[in-house]
Amino acid sequence: MGILHEIVAYKREFVKGLYQQYNIDELRQSVEPCNKSLYATLNALPADEKFLIAEFKRRSPSAGAINESVALATQVVAYQKAGANAISVLTDEQFFGGSYADLKQAAQLCEGTGTLVLNKEFIIDPIQIYLARANGAHLVLLIASILKADELKLLKNLAERLGMGVLMEVHNEAEYRKIQDLGCQVIGINNRDLDTFSVALNTTNYLKQLVNSPYIIAESGIYNQLDINILDEGIKGYLVGTSLMQGGNAKMLKTANKRLFFKACGLRRFDDLKLAKSDLVGINFSPLSKRKIVEKQLENYNFKGNEVAVFYGNEESEIEAVLNKYPFSYAQLYADKVNAKQLSNLKCKVILAIKVTPNFNYKDYEPFIQKSDLVILDGAVPGSGEAFADAYIPADFPYPFLLAGGMNEGNLERALAHPNCIGIDMASGIESEGQVSIEKVNLIRSKLESLTVSHLEVVE
Repeated sequence: MGILHEIVAYKREFVKGLYQQYNIDELRQSVEPCNKSLYATLNALPADEKFLIAEFKRRSPSAGAINESVALATQVVAYQKAGANAISVLTDEQFFGGSYADLKQAAQLCEGTGTLVLNKEFIIDPIQIYLARANGAHLVLLIASILKADELKLLKNLAERLGMGVLMEVHNEAEYRKIQDLGCQVIGINNRDLDTFSVALNTTNYLKQLVNSPYIIAESGIYNQLDINILDEGIKGYLVGTSLMQGGNAKMLKTANKRLFFKACGLRRFDDLKLAKSDLVGINFSPLSKRKIVEKQLENYNFKGNEVAVFYGNEESEIEAVLNKYPFSYAQLYADKVNAKQLSNLKCKVILAIKVTPNFNYKDYEPFIQKSDLVILDGAVPGSGEAFADAYIPADFPYPFLLAGGMNEGNLERALAHPNCIGIDMASGIESEGQVSIEKVNLIRSKLESLTVSHLEVVE
């Protein structure tokens, strides 16, 4: 039994206890309608501003203890100062360490402000809707995977009759099809599989092509500016918890930084790893690559959180061993060398590299893309420095990607030709006489920043 099923089974018993604790008729009569509207707030938000739901949670089944020492009031005030539009409060105690007292306190702290409060809960019964409102919630989360369509409709209509907004959460196409006729104005796309707890940002980028609702909120797996840029197009906002509870920058989440990101790949000397100023650092473990690192170079190396373990032609056991030994934030695998189960089992973020050929059809790779966080479009022979024709990339390619294959300081403008290109990946282009040149790495980073600024000025 997956953790989600365990949680729902617990909630069914929990709800029985609620009916013993509360008189449902008295509770129904005691709640007052909500005086803040999620939908009106979203309608009034500027088109270029993201709606940020900042979450307070002490722990979770996937992450364990997150931050059990910070006071709720301290965190809520910090979120408000950072510009959060809403505060999400977990009220489940068994799995997340929350309570209705937390919800009530957060609502009191937001009283008289424009900040909304979301009751983040596994809601399966009307009594939980009444309790959410009784404790000050302005909106509730409904999870499509745990209820039938008619049950979701009943709970949605009840919440809206009480003046509350509804964030309807889906994780896959079947869940969206279940609720697509319920008139949901706000759809939350959860990048986390609630059964396996694996996370893939491209869950949002796949499902948003199907969603027919005014507002989409991306949930889970959002930590940094690269994540924001991966999710930016077609998304109205974000629900972020773990990274903010661990000290992340909430202000950064309000606006995407429209610059080109840079992955420098094939770094294999300790000093190069330490000095490179690229957004991502690719460290190659492929037995087929001339850039394979000698692991001794990683001794005493202080990982910074932007390292990518690059695999091609490696056995699954070898990949697992490397990722268990070193704290890589990303693993890069090639679409022709993986399976969907392997991608789901990886604990770090997944970068999926795809070889682009004249007959390239991205739909052939969508089962893998959906389980990844970022895509790289590469040439037919990875690491060779051979470019491919830009025309091979379909104009409607819907996934944010890094452009690779023959990239160098002289052709960076190629990235601007593709609307969903958010950066470049370079290996041979940063080398001089067969070795990585830190001067080239830092020069290219600088040129990319200037190129992006120049491009934006022209567009504006």
